Amino acid sequence: MGKRMECVRAATILSVCGVLLPLLGACKPLAPVLSPANMPHPQPQVVGPQTVDASPMAQKRDTGTYPTFAKPMTAALPQMENTEADSMQASMSRLGAARSRGQISESEYKRKVAELRALQQQQQPTSTPAPSQ
Repeated sequence: MGKRMECVRAATILSVCGVLLPLLGACKPLAPVLSPANMPHPQPQVVGPQTVDASPMAQKRDTGTYPTFAKPMTAALPQMENTEADSMQASMSRLGAARSRGQISESEYKRKVAELRALQQQQQPTSTPAPSQ
């Protein structure tokens, strides 16, 4: 059986070499490293005047659905600044503290809370603004 195994081993080695030899022959060598001066550069393209598309699809359409930014954008309402927010927070804190200490009556507290809620309702936008033209 030793002689048979040697024949099988030799046949296997020869068949593997027979398969690998064409594969190795198909490999291409790597391109040599070139200096930047010798590297191929893309050819420059000269671009001259071109015609403008005058079809109706290429023109600006004012349909009212697309926004244009020709006019300066403004806020819907004046924005609160940090100093105003700080003063409002301080006044609300004083109001709550005065109520808890009993320094103001319940009716006075409710009147001031209603005033602040009315101010809040005034600051909220009522509807979506129309797109600018």
